[in-house]
Amino acid sequence: MSGGSKMNSLTTSRISDRALERRQRRVEERKKQILSAASSIFGEKGYQRATTREIAERANLSEGLIYSYFESKDHLLLAILEKLAASGIDEILADGEDISLRHDVLKKTLQIRHGFLDELEPMMRATMGEAITNSHFRDHYMEIFVRPALESMEKEIKNWVENGEIKETDSSAASRFLLAEFIGLFFLRAINEPYVTEKWQNPEFLKQIADYFVDGLRANEA
Repeated sequence: MSGGSKMNSLTTSRISDRALERRQRRVEERKKQILSAASSIFGEKGYQRATTREIAERANLSEGLIYSYFESKDHLLLAILEKLAASGIDEILADGEDISLRHDVLKKTLQIRHGFLDELEPMMRATMGEAITNSHFRDHYMEIFVRPALESMEKEIKNWVENGEIKETDSSAASRFLLAEFIGLFFLRAINEPYVTEKWQNPEFLKQIADYFVDGLRANEA
């Protein structure tokens, strides 16, 4: 192959790669657009009463286009669950930073305030009710969202115990307590419970939450 032919081949390859990247970005952006609309509709109307037509209208897309990306309404709900898990509560507890337990928990609690809830609230609304009433979806909810979050929390709690930052405790029980606290706060915020809604942006309220987490487990000081 001549030098000119090789250059043309490389140029064509690079153009093809860029075109593929652009197409992949468009696909991901469109999926994100659909999932955002689906989360809102499922959260507002419930999964069973929501329709793909309503989701399409919220996303400003045709209903047929939705089926180009997701096979069914069930697949939409599972995709929302997977996105929720990827964003997940476990990331709040596992960023690997080597800082004290008090500041660690406080910082991670504050993360909820800064944009985390706004993204997750529609997905929590969309999935929590269905996990309670739909046994098939409940299995997916446990496997994709709950189990990984608990495993991450248990690992973090064991590290705290080993470092002497908290007293000896059953990490399985403690992780479930912490997860219940997080989910409970999300739930109260999602249903617009007046006190939590009013205090959510209040730094003192968030510090108080962090103190509950920390002081409820902290080892007794000599």
